[in-house]
Amino acid sequence: MTQSNAGSPVSQTHESDAHMLELERRISDLQQQMARDAAEMERLRIRADSNERAAGILRALADNIPDWVFVKDRNHRYRFVNKAYAVSLQMHPDDMLGKDDIELGFPEYNVKGDPERGIRGFWADDRQVMESGEPLIIPRDVATLNGKEHIFFTSKLPLKDGDRHIWGVLVLCHDVTDQQEALEAKRQSMEHEALIAAQQAAIRELSTPLIPVADGVVVMPIVGTVESTRALQIMETLLTGIAQYRAHTALLDITGVKVIDTQIAAALVRAAQSARLLGTDVILTGISPEVAQTLVHIGADLSALKTHSSLQRGIAYALRRQR
Repeated sequence: MTQSNAGSPVSQTHESDAHMLELERRISDLQQQMARDAAEMERLRIRADSNERAAGILRALADNIPDWVFVKDRNHRYRFVNKAYAVSLQMHPDDMLGKDDIELGFPEYNVKGDPERGIRGFWADDRQVMESGEPLIIPRDVATLNGKEHIFFTSKLPLKDGDRHIWGVLVLCHDVTDQQEALEAKRQSMEHEALIAAQQAAIRELSTPLIPVADGVVVMPIVGTVESTRALQIMETLLTGIAQYRAHTALLDITGVKVIDTQIAAALVRAAQSARLLGTDVILTGISPEVAQTLVHIGADLSALKTHSSLQRGIAYALRRQR
């Protein structure tokens, strides 16, 4: 019979060597895994540092612009708020996190909408963005802040996680209240100026009317003071009326002019000369004794004008010429 050598020194040596090789292999595998884990941890640390720096940059940017910047989740609760928004609500940004618009003090009609006022509401706009996945621009977004109505140009953008699921909305609000008020004030000012201009035109028309009294005969009664602007108006009205009524005779009645000077006299002469270029004779009526003396005293040259003491005499003269 042959004796077994399983327990011989040679066999034990071989087994020991195999165990050592297996142990060395496992140690090598463990070292490689540890190296890979260390590399992954370093990559994650670098990414975390990069994300932290990026978040710091975004926070610095958001906190140093005057516009409101904030993030809300699907439950309309705030997850990020910039400094400008918090200051407007007289709060600290951290105190706003986790709260919704109602809890921050916005009126319910601003938040949930009011169809009678034509207000959709913040939450309806938020839901539209999160459900559609499309940005929303609101040129006139109205919100009541500290009891005063403000107007914002608002942009709302959907926010997605790593699986492309929409979890919230990013909102940027630019306050355009001052610009809107300035535009409204300018519009009202323009309307006011237009109304004044129309009233002034009506007054000028009433103060310098042109009245047709017979075929080819018109009368312009002049009342009050005649300054440069009104003198121009008299000229324009007279020439327009002459063309409109095809007048061959125009009577300028100055019965209502109590004071006459060189400027008024010159205006009357210019009117007569312009009318004559259109083939129309101008008759000056209503000259009182006091006005006649003044005209002589100032040396006014009215030779281009026919004159009569009263409007009735002037009209009678013009009608006789028609026969």
